Amino acid sequence: MTACLLLGGAGFIGSNLAELLHEQGHQVSIYDRNVEEKVESSSYDLIEGNFFEEQELERIIENHDVVIHLISSIAPASSMDNPRLGYEKDVIKALELLEICRSQSKKIIFISSGGTVYGRQDASPIRVEASTYPVNHYGITKLAIEKIMLMYNDLYQMENIILRVANPYGRGQIPNKRIGAISVFIDHILTGKTISIYGDGSTVRDYIEITDVCQAIALAVNYRVRSEVIPVFNVGTGTGISIKDIIRKIEEETYVEAQTQYLESRSFDVDYNVLDISQTVLELGFKPSIEINRGIQQCVWEFTSRIERL
Repeated sequence: MTACLLLGGAGFIGSNLAELLHEQGHQVSIYDRNVEEKVESSSYDLIEGNFFEEQELERIIENHDVVIHLISSIAPASSMDNPRLGYEKDVIKALELLEICRSQSKKIIFISSGGTVYGRQDASPIRVEASTYPVNHYGITKLAIEKIMLMYNDLYQMENIILRVANPYGRGQIPNKRIGAISVFIDHILTGKTISIYGDGSTVRDYIEITDVCQAIALAVNYRVRSEVIPVFNVGTGTGISIKDIIRKIEEETYVEAQTQYLESRSFDVDYNVLDISQTVLELGFKPSIEINRGIQQCVWEFTSRIERL
């Protein structure tokens, strides 16, 4: 049994991950703001706090083996509105976290962004060793934290692991936060709202269902870092789909026609992002199991069931 501390564990990824880790027999602690309001299960140790203002991290981390870092103060779009925020909060706090975990011999699994750290690439699955040229501050802060963590691995023999997650979707994703295209599109189509599309809808992304994301993280919990392998792994499906095709699939599943408006492309968006997961398969034993049609079907079912319960 591994004692896992989930920083941001009451969020979309964290809540699904906590459930899986508990099922696998791990001890799970969830750290988040308003955590008792968000988490109803008694299966976890709940720790209330604001990560960016936390003064007791050393004490909180003390009784855990692995820290899974899921927290970010920014998103790709918001990072361009307030360029300094991610550097002043996310990078600085990650450095503090690293120092504490180094002193206590803990492992950190950092959830990075496979969708933003690579920037613009040729239209082929992006290998984990590809050059990184982020085109927004969100991607740059994620990459900066990655580099610092790898430096700590090299200098202090830590076993930090970085997971570059593609575009997660699925159970528990809240469309009101406007993060997660599939959840937002389902919500808008079923409630008659207009979907705003930046560009012509041909943008291609790698969408991965949350169950598969959590499986990859759970595999990383048990993974032993090897000196000959840089512990940076893509977590996606290896298959891309355009925004137009996502909307079409949701229309077919819901029997509702989407209302769309096309807006000018944003300079910080990239046209193509699909991840090569070959190293993740080889090293972690990861294999995504939920293809996009089934994933959308499950999301539509969850959304309609939630509406019926209200």
